[in-house]
Amino acid sequence: MASVMEQEVLTAATTPSVQTSYREDLSLEEDLRPEERTDLTIEEAEELAQGEPFELIDGRLVFKMADSKHSNSQGVLVGELYAYFKQNPIGRAWPEFSLRLWPENKRRLPTPDIAVFLNENLHAIKKYAVRAPDLAIEIVSDDDKATEVFKKARLYLAKDSRVVWIVFPSEKRVMIMTATEWRWESNTLACPELLPGFSIKVEQIFSWPAEEEPHAGESISAE
Repeated sequence: MASVMEQEVLTAATTPSVQTSYREDLSLEEDLRPEERTDLTIEEAEELAQGEPFELIDGRLVFKMADSKHSNSQGVLVGELYAYFKQNPIGRAWPEFSLRLWPENKRRLPTPDIAVFLNENLHAIKKYAVRAPDLAIEIVSDDDKATEVFKKARLYLAKDSRVVWIVFPSEKRVMIMTATEWRWESNTLACPELLPGFSIKVEQIFSWPAEEEPHAGESISAE
């Protein structure tokens, strides 16, 4: 019997993307609270966000509120990718890096949890990236809707991402998506087509290295 998450994944795979239409009378929106408005521009959203991570979805400001499991997984993956690129300088990884995929559209600014760009595509990065990352990573918090996350994943693939990882801390597994394949990974996460030699045990994404306790007679000194 399929799990609740697998049922949501199936729904996400078969639900078509819907383009939100704007209200004709946008003047009424100015009286709404910022989170209720659907007419915000990127510049207005930046001012309202005051430095906090956010996305702009069809003129609607959405703050990125990560829970502890989400933040833990993000920290582990960013650290592993940093270590990989330090040894293999073929690209870069950014957490919470916004994408302006439609230069003419000022009301859409998706923000993957981690964006990985290979060196040959770093030219697409200004203040925001104007193309999707080579590898886009989304981490699903408990209150996220799987259908919305998969909608973003399909968007990244349509805008030139070659691989998308959707990390499910509650399920302790990762969905790997390409233009031709979707599959679950529960053992070892790798991306040989983009990051040769990189791998991490999936279970390590959802744990944090235990602090080493001092041996008897030893003390911890601050330097």
